[in-house]
Parts: sequence; C-alpha cells; structure tokens
Amino acid sequence: MPTAGFPVLRGACKDIGRMFDRHTIRNALFLALVMTILTAMAPAAYAVVGDLISEDEAYTGDLVEQGLENGRLPDEALLEVDGSQRRCSLEADAARWWVRLVDTAAADGVQIEAAWCYRSIASQRQTYIRNCGGIGAPQSACNKATATPGRSNHGWARAIDVTSGGLQIDCRSVAFRWLSDHGAEYGWVHPWWAMCGGDTPEPWHWEWGGIVSGPRPAVGAGIRPD
Repeated sequence: MPTAGFPVLRGACKDIGRMFDRHTIRNALFLALVMTILTAMAPAAYAVVGDLISEDEAYTGDLVEQGLENGRLPDEALLEVDGSQRRCSLEADAARWWVRLVDTAAADGVQIEAAWCYRSIASQRQTYIRNCGGIGAPQSACNKATATPGRSNHGWARAIDVTSGGLQIDCRSVAFRWLSDHGAEYGWVHPWWAMCGGDTPEPWHWEWGGIVSGPRPAVGAGIRPD
C-alpha cells in the first residue's frame, strides 16, 4: 500500500492540533476576562446571595441550639435597623440581610421599611390581652390573628411587619410584589399562613428563613449602633 502521503497527513494533523490548542487557550482567556469584568460591574446587592434554610417560615433552630428563649433575647443578639418606628430590632444575622434587601429595593425605586420587629415576652402578652381580651382567652376570641405569647416569631426577632411610605403594605402594593420576587434572595420569606387569598392574609408580615451559604453581610448604614 502506498505510504508517501502519510508524512504530509501527519504534518497536517499536527498543524491542526497546534491551531486548536491556540484557539482553545485564547477563547478560555477571553471568557475569563469577560467574566471578571461582568463580576466587577454587577451591583453589590446582587453579588452575594445564599440558599434558604426555611422556605416558608422563620428559621430558629440555631437560636434554640444556643439556649435562647422566645421573647427573652439578650441585647447582644439584636441589632436596631432603620424603620418607620422609633425602635425596630432584629436578630443580628436577620438584620444584616434585611438592610441589604432594603438597599437593593431602594436602588430599584421601591421603598421598604421595617415597622414592627422584635417583641419581648412582655410585649407579646400585652398584644394578646389587647387583641384577645385576656391572657387566658382562647385564640378564637382574638379580633385578629395573634400568636400565643412565646410562640410568635417576632419573639425570635426574625419576623418583621413591613410598611412603604409609612403605610402598611397590601397584596397589590409595589413593595409586596418586589418582596415576593426578591425577598428570598436575602432570606426573607412570606410564611404560608399569611399568604394572600388565605384565611389569615398578612402581606406585611415577613420572616427570615435563614441563609445556608454566602458570606455574612457587613454591618451597613441602615443599622444603628447600640
């Protein structure tokens, strides 16, 4: 069988291989450069998000493991955030992610405010007496949905009631739609029992479901020092 063409064929294959290697390396370097530029240009609020621990209610397992009690959180576990009320304190991790959420919403032209946050056990009791007629009254006697003292996620400082422009948000408000689209990116979820169209709709009530990954946000301008 004639073999005179084999050296030429082998040479052509080597040339193609060298060209392929050069193109592959060039393309890889170009892609890396593009990704670096895009990452640098991305808004900081979207640069880091994490995965939810709890998708439809507050995550409290870590607080229980620390021996903390609902409505009796120590001051060092709380951070005060800006809001429409004089004082609005959240558990530290929830507060950091809340401020990040509020800043991102503001950049999108949406005003979101913290109105009611942590409730001590004494505050929970006062609320129950006011809404239900007495501390020993059954929940069926309450004139609005009210948690039994010691069972409210406000007592874990990982629940928040939201206003926009000083007004409580509703199911049709821009702020509610924004939270529904983006809240979970920062760990903030709308609990199942508060869903619009349900028996006890509370579009203003949101809870921090926890973030399982992603760096912890630094203390921002929206957090007041103690």
